Amino acid sequence: LQVLGSCIPDAVGPVVLATELGQPLDTVQLLQFSWEERLKLAVGVAQVLHHLAHSRLGSLAMADLRRQQFVLVDGRLKLSDVDDISISEPPCRTHSDCTPQHILDPYNTTRGDPLHCVRGVCEGHNERHNILKAGEHLMKHLLAGPAPQALEPHLSQLAEAYSGRGRPAPPGTETILALSKELLARYKGHAL
Repeated sequence: LQVLGSCIPDAVGPVVLATELGQPLDTVQLLQFSWEERLKLAVGVAQVLHHLAHSRLGSLAMADLRRQQFVLVDGRLKLSDVDDISISEPPCRTHSDCTPQHILDPYNTTRGDPLHCVRGVCEGHNERHNILKAGEHLMKHLLAGPAPQALEPHLSQLAEAYSGRGRPAPPGTETILALSKELLARYKGHAL
């Protein structure tokens, strides 16, 4: 969301932010959207994930990446709840430190190609974590329901990208963003 104004007192006290208003995402509403609108939202999800993976602060992880964290502003998806962002990847000393047994990781971000310990962190953990959370809590609702037959295999490919089961490695946010944009363009161009 765009911050329109803020007040941060010198002393300990509440911080006040004024932001643009958005409409909360509702599961029933998502199912009533046209497939073009849903594909635009899928591109929006991919853009948010890509931004989190490549922010100026480094790769960011959202502990809670659910539909309720987003709003629609003029038909565009925007992240509205950022109070649970982690700005560091899990620390490590060896590659074996980057296994699910060593990382408190209910989403098993190390499935597929294992993560590696690079400069003291499990490189790629946050990006995979966000992709898997978005797949489970956003995309399964966004891509649900009957779709045009020509669209089905492409939706399956997109859902697979969010599952983290790619070979040899699960796709990253760049691949998911490109796939989402291509799918929307082909659908809008009636190539599907």
